[in-house]
Amino acid sequence: KPSLEIVADTPFIQIHKTYIIASTNSGFVLINQQLAHERVVYDKLVIAAQTAQVPTQKSLFPVVLELSVPDAILLEDMMEDLAIIGYEIEPFGQNSFIIQGIPADVISGNEKNAIELLLEQFKHFSGDMKFSKREKLIRCMARQSAIKAGQSLSQKEMHGLIDSLFNCESPNISACGAPTYIDFKEGYLDGLFSK
Repeated sequence: KPSLEIVADTPFIQIHKTYIIASTNSGFVLINQQLAHERVVYDKLVIAAQTAQVPTQKSLFPVVLELSVPDAILLEDMMEDLAIIGYEIEPFGQNSFIIQGIPADVISGNEKNAIELLLEQFKHFSGDMKFSKREKLIRCMARQSAIKAGQSLSQKEMHGLIDSLFNCESPNISACGAPTYIDFKEGYLDGLFSK
């Protein structure tokens, strides 16, 4: 883990509703809020998938999902892994499924979109042979569930996100391999202003 220490008693600054600036013991960090949250969600899902199922919230009004034949085959193939990350889906006639439950973190009322987006992201990932089906699914789910660029965050939300990020095993890199933050050291900053 990087030996970075966030100075907790200084306010965080959100820039363009996309980046967060936080003071450190040796300068400051510029954090990408979406990539940071993807890392946090990814780690949480990996642990949940290894230990037990992700909590499922039962749908008050189960949603019927009608898919094309290729998407129906893909979803059928993913159902076991989807159950591990909190989805409760059952076949419902030809190329149709009924969504009985969704992960506790997914906003209720958005079930259909969430599954369709998951399928699209999964297809985008499917050429990458080095990942298992479950790993791809967890990465897609992390991307889908993360706070997006353009979302305004309160001090409390920024604190929560930064605390969670630096509790991750690899806080400096997102699940997709991009950096979650850039570290600006005091010496580097001083150099920028020297004659």
